[in-house]
Amino acid sequence: MARNGLRRFVIFAAAVTLVAGAAAVTTAAPEPAVAAAVELTPPAPTGSHPVGVTEVHFVDAGRVDPWAGGDRELMVQIWYPAEDSGSSEPAVWMPAGGREAQRDYLDGLGVPARSWRLGPSHSYPNRPARQGIGRFPVLLNSPGMTDTTGWSTAQAEDLASHGYVVVAMNHTHEAFAVHFPDGRVERTVVPLDSPPEVLSDVLLPNRVADTRFVLAELADAAAGGPTAAALPAELAANLDLTRVGMFGHSLGGSTTVQALHDEPGIRAGVNLDGPVLGSVADEGTDKPLLMLAGGRSPWYGQPGWEPFWSNNIGVKLPIGIAGTEHMSFCDQQVILPVLAAAGLLGAEAAGDAVGDIDARRSVDLQRTYLRTFFDTVFAREGGDILRAITLLAQPEVVPHG
Repeated sequence: MARNGLRRFVIFAAAVTLVAGAAAVTTAAPEPAVAAAVELTPPAPTGSHPVGVTEVHFVDAGRVDPWAGGDRELMVQIWYPAEDSGSSEPAVWMPAGGREAQRDYLDGLGVPARSWRLGPSHSYPNRPARQGIGRFPVLLNSPGMTDTTGWSTAQAEDLASHGYVVVAMNHTHEAFAVHFPDGRVERTVVPLDSPPEVLSDVLLPNRVADTRFVLAELADAAAGGPTAAALPAELAANLDLTRVGMFGHSLGGSTTVQALHDEPGIRAGVNLDGPVLGSVADEGTDKPLLMLAGGRSPWYGQPGWEPFWSNNIGVKLPIGIAGTEHMSFCDQQVILPVLAAAGLLGAEAAGDAVGDIDARRSVDLQRTYLRTFFDTVFAREGGDILRAITLLAQPEVVPHG
């Protein structure tokens, strides 16, 4: 990345590490228990722009799907700054495959099936992209193992409301369920307890290949190629592919770190509580990397989670958020505390998944870290060092290593 961007990140890292402060809590309070089904909604975005959302079907002709044969097919979900005209209703929180995964996850926790429902998101389907605010930096997103797009809606909507395009990838046949436009539903064939060599040697390379392909499709769209027609009006022309970042949760965080190593076009990354796998664990990267971990994360002390790369000069900041757990870094941080407050989920089960941190505080911290990290790396308005000092050094957050 550009030397000035690297210098800004070095200062950013020092500010986060050395200064303690407090951030405003902006997300909505959990809903009280009610007799009817509890409606779950993500917290409102904090930015000034309305948010649009779309799903796009991409076909990687010539790359064989490792599980099904034939061309590799992907569904991606895209959030972006949108025009505020129109009277359309907001999209439901999570696409169809994400809703299936959510039902399965809560069934496994013993939450009665008819006791909850997903309400509306804060995004509007296929609205024209916002005009007159410049081109939008692009943030790729990779979900956790077997997770689907839509499970990081609270993060994605907030970033889009602040002027980013977030492009989340369903990794087909690994994601719990992927619904294609022709009615096909492709389900996971990958066991959640797959051994480490499957993660490193099969899933990780395929996910990085998915990332490379999606980035190429976005480049085609930005250049006015055929992919542009698949996107909402004015979106393709406003993609800024000189400013591309990536973030992901769990195995999506692993994918982010390896893609940062492999892909020259990705300038910075955020790993949300994922192991560091693949060649990057030994070789490192010369690009900025922020790593947020749960308070009791098993990755501490593992390769890649040490404070400095052993064989590279890239700036890396591994930090933990006290009171969080592994599932805190996706939308379950929003959902499970509401169900627990309604008496639909035991407090111990909720705590095991998302910790005992206040849910509003946890979401606000994650949003603030993501946004300010990318604002700083990309030298955007709001990415100044004083803001990093004021908003990012939190009492719950400590450097690790």
